[in-house]
Amino acid sequence: MIDAARPRRAAARRGLLLAAVFAATLAALWHGWRMGVPQPIAEPGAERLECVSYAPFRRPGETPFDAAAFVDEARIETDLRLIAARSGCVRTYSVSQGLDAVPRVAQRLGMTVLLGAWIGRDRRANEAELAAAIGVAREHAATVRALVVGNEVMLRRELPEAELVAYIERARRAVPVPVTYADVWEFWLKHPSLAPAVTFVTIHILPYWEDEPVGIDAAIAHVVEVWRAMRAALPGREILIGETGWPSEGRARRDAVPGRVEQARFIRQFSRTAAEEGIRYNLIEAFDQPWKRHLEGAMGGAWGLLDSEGRPKFDWHGPVAPRDGWTAWRTAAGAGLLLGAASVGLAARGRAARTGALLGALAGAGLGAVLAEQARYMTVWNRTLLEWLATATATLVVLAACVTTAALLARRLAGDEAGRARATADGPPTDSPAADTTGTLPAAAAVMSGWLRRGRAPSLAGWVALLQAAVLFAAALTVVLHAFDARYRGFDWPLFAPAAVAVGLLWGAGVRRARDAREERCLGWILAAGALAMVLAEGPANTQALGYAGLMAVLAGGALVRASTSAPSSAPNADGS
Repeated sequence: MIDAARPRRAAARRGLLLAAVFAATLAALWHGWRMGVPQPIAEPGAERLECVSYAPFRRPGETPFDAAAFVDEARIETDLRLIAARSGCVRTYSVSQGLDAVPRVAQRLGMTVLLGAWIGRDRRANEAELAAAIGVAREHAATVRALVVGNEVMLRRELPEAELVAYIERARRAVPVPVTYADVWEFWLKHPSLAPAVTFVTIHILPYWEDEPVGIDAAIAHVVEVWRAMRAALPGREILIGETGWPSEGRARRDAVPGRVEQARFIRQFSRTAAEEGIRYNLIEAFDQPWKRHLEGAMGGAWGLLDSEGRPKFDWHGPVAPRDGWTAWRTAAGAGLLLGAASVGLAARGRAARTGALLGALAGAGLGAVLAEQARYMTVWNRTLLEWLATATATLVVLAACVTTAALLARRLAGDEAGRARATADGPPTDSPAADTTGTLPAAAAVMSGWLRRGRAPSLAGWVALLQAAVLFAAALTVVLHAFDARYRGFDWPLFAPAAVAVGLLWGAGVRRARDAREERCLGWILAAGALAMVLAEGPANTQALGYAGLMAVLAGGALVRASTSAPSSAPNADGS
């Protein structure tokens, strides 16, 4: 019997698919366009900054953890000349590995130095470091503004408080310059014997890294509030903010979102506020430090006013764009549009080819734009060869899943065309894509069984089932890693957004997963639980986490919603062949 309503359902399905793909593509293109639009930011309060932190380990592969690393004086002079364009003072953290030359170079350039002596749990190294720092401070007393004995030693719990105080007091007796110690502001309150030991107090206030992160809108007010509170808690003591700043890359912490615009906004506004309040300060930091990404994720390597090549990350005046030269995004979007139109159009049959080509063009443009974003995400977040291999493999799997899903949808449209022909004329349709037009995806385990045991190559529906199962596994693994290591892990939304859109399109087209897909359902429950845990842990203010959890929830739904009926796995074509 002919189903007269089928043409209307087919037309509604085509309209739904095209509207959904158009909306997803529009969102992807809008995001890419927005990244290149300059945003107005308040002007700075001064042309020069009081002081900035300096470490020379800014090039790939350089790290202070390499005991053999040494920075020559010529390199230090090159770096300080770049810094001198914005500040006449640098803060260092050690006098080893060639950094004892910083005061000598600074003196030639008319700059001053907050000289650091690195103190840690290695007491023999501490003795050598302190002796060298005392010698440099004596030799360059006119250039060294202060000697900073130890940085966040109490935070790292590397020495007893009394032992650190002894190092500080020894330095004070030996040098003709002020002596201080630097730590996060709360630790000055937890260790009351530190303040009497120093000439002045050096505190770190980093709104992004606070236990209760502070968003950019309230960040400057938070710094001023803490500075005032510390003055009240330590009356009569001079207070220097030894570290404050904002990262230009990384993941959101609550409503504290890293970004180049946010970094420019913080530094400009803080320079104005510091001048108005009379705050002495040092900003972290002069150059991006790629080696810190291994310790603190993408955020750790992105606090510099200059990037690792020594280029300013934003102009000191005028609007600032989130990113420069978003040509890769435009190129990828254009290439995806053409390739999508051609490949998916060929997968459809009959008059549905036109709809399939339009579907492919829209999907390709959006997918290309998101893949360009994914390439950038990998560059920012990947630190090791293993991470590059893992994310590159996952990206290829998602790409393959999206392409095969689009082809399957095009064939489903072709099946709708056949159904329309059947509804308007007696006789069987002349073109039917058979198994690939059904409304059920086979279980991935059944597809693999048919492929490996019986040598049956998967059909298009079988490939979609296999690839989507691989995506589910990658997403579940990511959610588990977030559960145990969230602080320094990013939200890789460009990887999973296309996969979530593909799952949503299959659902809208009436395609469901087979009822015997037990492995997929297990992964779906992991994703659902992980998405809920992420929302509870990150809080409603973290829109990055909410969006990422939403993607995980969509993937989970695609795995958990099953077909109302399903042939058993032993039935013909149940394995997707």
